This record gives sequence, C-alpha cells and structure tokens, in this order.
Amino acid sequence: MERTEAFTLLNEFTKSESLIKHALSVEAAMRHYAGLLGGDPEQWGLTGLLHDFDYERWPEESEHTREGAKILQEHSVEEEVVGAILSHAEW
Repeated sequence: MERTEAFTLLNEFTKSESLIKHALSVEAAMRHYAGLLGGDPEQWGLTGLLHDFDYERWPEESEHTREGAKILQEHSVEEEVVGAILSHAEW
C-alpha cells in the first residue's frame, strides 16, 4: 500500500482531528527511527500512520487492531506491517 492510499484509509475510518494528528506524529517518529535503526522508512511510516486507524470504530481492547487487521489484509498491506499493528495493542 502506498502512503496516499493509507492516508485515505486513515481519513475514511478516523474523523477525530486529534487522532489524525496522532497518526501523523507516530508516522514521523517511526520514519525517524527507521533511519536510525536501519529499517525501511516507508514501511515503518505506514505502520505508524495506520496503527490506530480503526480505533474510533473498535476502541475495545478485544477488537482494536484485530478488526483493522482484517481491513488492512483486504487492502493487501504487507503482513509485517499488519503484524506490527496487531502487536501494539496486545498487553
């Protein structure tokens, strides 16, 4: 998935301005750390941008990220990105 498509998906599911700003901030941080740690800035940035895209629809711990993962897989998002997003909500 390209960043433009990911940003469109984020805005489709997220209406809160503060959550969109949060996603953009996490994306920027992830890109920065990818550069420092030898990761792929595009992949890491996409992970940061989409990590909470499903939160407004599924805020409950048992559903958050799991329902979003299904949508991301339907959009052919890399499994590594989907896995990283799933792992951030598992406590």
